This record gives sequence, C-alpha cells and structure tokens, in this order.
Amino acid sequence: MMVTYDRDDPYNNFKCWVYERIDYDKIHLSRSAGSFCGYNQTSQSYEAQDGADLAITLAEAERIHDDCPIRYDDGRNVFVDLEEFNFYYAKSSIIIIMLILKAFILFFIILIIKTVKSQIGCTFDRPIMGEYYSYENGLESHTSFKENGDIDRLFYRRESGRGATANIITVLDNHALGECFRLIWRENPFDHISKNHFELIYRDKEKSCYQCYQLHNRTRNILQFRKSECNEITSISTNQMNFQDLCSSINQEADFDTLFSKTYSAEECRATIYGTYHFTYEFREGGIGICDNPISRLVSCPDPGTPFEAVNERFWMTYGYCRDLVSSIDAQPLYQCLGYWINEKGDVFTAIANERVGSERWYDKFRCMLTRQDQPQWFAKSLFAECARLYSPTDGPEKVIITPIIPEVPTPTCFFPDNFTGEWVNTANVNARTIINATHIHEISQVNNRGWLRETYYVCQQISRQQFLVKTVTKGECFSYYICFDFKDRHHNILRYRKSKSFMSNVYDDLSKRDPLYEVCSWISFGNDANWKYQVFVLDPPAPIECPFTGMWMFKQVGQPNSLIQTRIRGGITPRPRDHGWYITCDPKYMVSQWTICGDQTKTMLADREYCRQLDPYGTPIGVYEQPDYIYQCAGYWREDSRSYLITYDRDDPYINFKCWVYERIDYDKIYLSRSAGSFCGFNQTSQSYEAQDGADLKIELEEAERIHDDCPIRYDDGRNPWQVVDEFLFYYASARIIMPSFFTYFFLILSILNFFN
Repeated sequence: MMVTYDRDDPYNNFKCWVYERIDYDKIHLSRSAGSFCGYNQTSQSYEAQDGADLAITLAEAERIHDDCPIRYDDGRNVFVDLEEFNFYYAKSSIIIIMLILKAFILFFIILIIKTVKSQIGCTFDRPIMGEYYSYENGLESHTSFKENGDIDRLFYRRESGRGATANIITVLDNHALGECFRLIWRENPFDHISKNHFELIYRDKEKSCYQCYQLHNRTRNILQFRKSECNEITSISTNQMNFQDLCSSINQEADFDTLFSKTYSAEECRATIYGTYHFTYEFREGGIGICDNPISRLVSCPDPGTPFEAVNERFWMTYGYCRDLVSSIDAQPLYQCLGYWINEKGDVFTAIANERVGSERWYDKFRCMLTRQDQPQWFAKSLFAECARLYSPTDGPEKVIITPIIPEVPTPTCFFPDNFTGEWVNTANVNARTIINATHIHEISQVNNRGWLRETYYVCQQISRQQFLVKTVTKGECFSYYICFDFKDRHHNILRYRKSKSFMSNVYDDLSKRDPLYEVCSWISFGNDANWKYQVFVLDPPAPIECPFTGMWMFKQVGQPNSLIQTRIRGGITPRPRDHGWYITCDPKYMVSQWTICGDQTKTMLADREYCRQLDPYGTPIGVYEQPDYIYQCAGYWREDSRSYLITYDRDDPYINFKCWVYERIDYDKIYLSRSAGSFCGFNQTSQSYEAQDGADLKIELEEAERIHDDCPIRYDDGRNPWQVVDEFLFYYASARIIMPSFFTYFFLILSILNFFN
C-alpha cells in the first residue's frame, strides 16, 4: 500500500493506493475513494463496494535516451533506505556524476546552514515587498520591505493625553534599520499549510546583531511573523552565528504580529461571511452588556451585475444604539475584505479595512475578525490592527452574534389549493420540514450535522393551470428570486411537484413591461434533462391508507449488512426474542420470514424476520401472540416512468421515518420490492436494486404463502390511478363465507326486480 498527498485536491489531499507488480514491465494500481484503503481493495479494484474509484495499469515505455530506470519496492521493509536500491539498469557514468553532485550539494548546504562567516544578502519581491502597518505592544509600526533587501521600521506612540481620538501622532518611539541577510522558504508536507513560512535572517545595521523572523504569507495583503531576540553570537564554543539555533529559539506558542499592507487590494469575502443578518454586539471593555437593537444589520452582498471574480469584496455593519449600555455605538462602517486564512485549529481569520477611514488614520482603519467553519454565527473582532487578542469566536475585544434574516418581505397575490395546507416533509431535500398555508410555503432544512437551519419562504404570486409562480426569499441570502412550481393533484398523503430554475426578481421590477409568469413557468425553465422525476412532499405524520397490495408472503432479502431486516423487539432491548427458550419454542423447520398485509391491517405491512408457522393440534398457529419486527404504514403510492412507487412511514425508525419503495409484480404469486437508502427513490432504482449506487439498500422478494384458513387474499395495484377508491377492487379469490352472502343477496335482488315488473 502507498499513501500520496495532492495539495491541489479541494476535498481529499491524501489518497491510499494498492499497488502490485504483475510483470517485469507492468504495475497495477488501485486508488481509494477516500483517504483509507478498503478491506477488500486489491490492485485491480475500482468499484465503490471495494472502497476504490480508479484502477490504473502501468506499462513500461522508456526510450533509449530517457535515462529513467525502473525501481520497485513492495514495502516489505519500510525502514530500508531507498538510496541503497540498485537500479535494474543505468549508465555508470550517470550514477557517478549524480553521486558527486549530491555530495557537493550536501556540503554546500551544510556550509550555509551551520555557520555563516560572510554576508550573503538578499532582495525582496512579492509577496513580501511593500509598505505595511501594524500594532505591536502598544506601538504603531510602519514597516517597509524594500526591493534591495533593506528593512525600515518606524515605531510611534500616541501623544499623551489625546487617547484613541488623536488624529496626529507626533512621538517617534524607535527607528530600526536593517537588511535581509538570508531568505529561505520552509515547507513541510506533513504540517498544516498555515505553518509554511519564509525564514528571514535580519541584520540590524546599527547594533550589528541578527534576528530570525518567521514570515507567514497569509494573503496578498497580510503578513504575520514571529521573531527571535537580536543576538550577536549563538555559539559560545565557536564564537560564531548559528542561524539554526537562532531560529529554534523562537517560541512557537507566541502570538503573531500582523502586518497590513498599506497598498492593499480587496479580496473575496464569501468564504467568511455572506448574506443578510441581524446582529448583537458586546464590547469586553467599557461596560459589560449585549446590545440587541432591531436595526443592527450586517449586509455582505454584491451589487447586481457585479463581475463574478469580484462577487463580494466588502460588507457594511449598521450598529444600533442601546440607551442602557454606555459601550453601545451608533455607526455604519463599510469594510473591505483583505483575505482570510485558517490555522491548524480550524479558526478562520479575516483581515478587514474600514473604507470610510482615510489613510491618515491607519490606527482606525485595519481590523481582524475570527470565526470558525463549525460556528459561523459567532465571531470576535479586534479594536486595533492586530489578531493576537482574538482567542475564539466568543473571546475577543468585540463579540458579535449574527442571525440570518430575509432580505425582503414579499406580498402574496394568490392562493394555494385548500388541500395543500398542512405540515409536510420534502423527501428530496434531506427531509426538510415544510409548512404550507393558503399563501406561503415555508421550508426548513438542516444544512449540516450541527443543526444549522436553512429557512426558505415561497410566496404565491400568480397561478396558471397547475403551475404556481412564487417569489422565494431565504434567510441569510442576499436577493429574492422567482420560481415556478408545477404541482400534480394531491393523492393520499402525497403532493408531487417539479421546480423550475430560479430567476432574480429585480429583473422583473417593472411588471408592466415584463411578466415573469411566461418566462419562469415556461417548460424550458424546468431544464432539458431527460432523466427527471417529480419530487415529493409527504404529509407528516401521514394518515394511514390502503396498501397497494395485500396478502401473506414469505420473503427473502438481499442488501447492505446494516440495512437487513433483523429480529428485534420494537421499543425493547432484547436482540433475539427466542434466546434461551424465552417466549415460545418452535420447530426450526417451521421458522420462516413472513410479510403480511391482511385482515383489518391492510394499511400496514408487517415484517417478521423469524415467524413460527407451526400449528397446535387444533390448527391454531402457536405464534399467534408474536409481534412483528417492523411495521411499515402505507402513506401513498403512484406509478411514474413505468415504475410503481410506494412511500411508507415507520414511527420506530430513529433516523428516517419515511422510506420509498419501488415495487413490481413479477409473477402471479411473486412481488419484488426495493427500499431506498433515504426517503427518496433514486433515478436508477428499480424493483431489484439494493446497491448504494442506485440509491437503495435492501431488496425484498415476496412469494405468496397463504394457508387454507389464513383468509388473506391477494390484491395488487400498480399505482396507475392513485386517485381510485381502493374499495372498488375485486379480490383474486376470497373464502366462501365471504362470497356466498353476496351471491344470495344479488340473487334475491334480481328476483325482486323481476317480480316487480311482472
């Protein structure tokens, strides 16, 4: 096995490979789907069931002058030095030259790293070169990295008595002038990317001492650094400067100082914050208390028509004043984003610049924000041009909590049908909870496993046939859109629909010139994909309905190991009811897997993994008191694309109450069912699907097993007309005691009619 690292992969940087040498000039490789090799993965695997996604066959193709010898190690001794390998073939002259070059390079590196006796010097280029501002240890610092390698740093302090409102800084505290002695890029593929840095050896021209700077290039506008003390020698024994020891003396737990470029260019904000929010704020100093003013707004939205590469480079915050809090303010700063970076702890830092503050007030211009990808609704903000005092999204000089709000409140101008009203589950949108009233559809979906909710409102605007033009607004988004719903008539607990593409509503501001109904609800706006299906709303909780088929069946199952129907006690903890003779004793030859939809329970499907069909001497099943393992309540069924679909409701399932089934009658006494992995049937799912690639996890084969006195007739409906009344069905067969009364009743009525006319 082999593990590789791909820095360009946006999802999985690490991949696991299984490799094998098949022949002298052939090697097979199999790449894992994730970063871990599957248990069944071999060098020729490429299917998802083996945990792989790609198989590669390498055939040797070296030409005469390529000089690319073959080397192969099967990993039996992972501690062996690869340099000890002998190539299968290589020119001896080339090997000798390479060894000499390696020795020379090694000697040169040791000569540079270990001791430096002469000045080497270096120059600056992007991303380091430029003018920077920072706030360090209470002093305002102006740093200049010049192209010739000179470093000029000016440190100012505010004039005593003027405080934070001083516009003119008059006191120069310190002036440091130095030069770059050496500049090296340090990178370790096994460390977090935030730890890659430039190692700068700085020589102070006045003190003739050396400092080691670790410069981290965060964005094109931001540099952060840690530094050592300025020393003249670091080795007493040799009386020389050892730069390795000098850089090792830097405390890796120390806070970073942040340099903000004075000639900055705005960057994308969307990764940090995007949308429309209400916020509360609290300053740690100057009065404790949270200010929650309804007018406080944070808007991070682009102007319509903004080029894609500059979608969202700034945002504004409206601070509402709270009369009971001395620390509250009344302001509306407009911030430009200077870029963001993520450290090894998952903290997301964003540098910002107040666009409404001029360059003569650097002190008030730059700020730093801290949030986390798993806590996007909290962030801390600094009061100065520093990031060191931000420790967590809830621990900083200024703490802000944002709550998503809708960008506008649309006015309804039409009504949905009365039978749409209720609480539904959108099975096609991760079981989103949907509330429908006369004018609004309110959809609440969970966007990740931490419970963040995405709330969308669809407001009725116009109706044409079964198509409904709605204006949609989402909490936390920037704009409103027009969308068209194409609904089918409701049947059972099912509401099927198609949804068009979204159109920005501001395009249709002047409705007298352009009516959105004819564009948004045109058939081309629903897409031209031939492989489409109606999406489904299911009433939650559903009212029980007659199942599309009935009967008593024995079943076989094939599927994912964790999805098979197992013996259990619903709501209990006993895994197998018959362990140690508990409950009843049954002859193993009468133990079957039974699936029943019978008698007065034709609205539910009862599945029993281990049912005893043994009878007592009086012909009564001894398992009459047994309880089924699973109870699937039928919620609705229909036929679409020549496939029959069934939605069931399982109140005992702790994760997904709704399941979608594809069912098909294969023979007179056989029915196949395929259960979806989630609550929505996949596009490729058929009645015989059970693999994850089809969206299914279980296949059930039912075979009719009714006994003489079971009185459980077969009924089957393929769902072509789901609006049909099920009571109109004729059973294929029924017991004589049911048929005979009906026969005599009809015969008596016929005789009565004949006598009446005679």
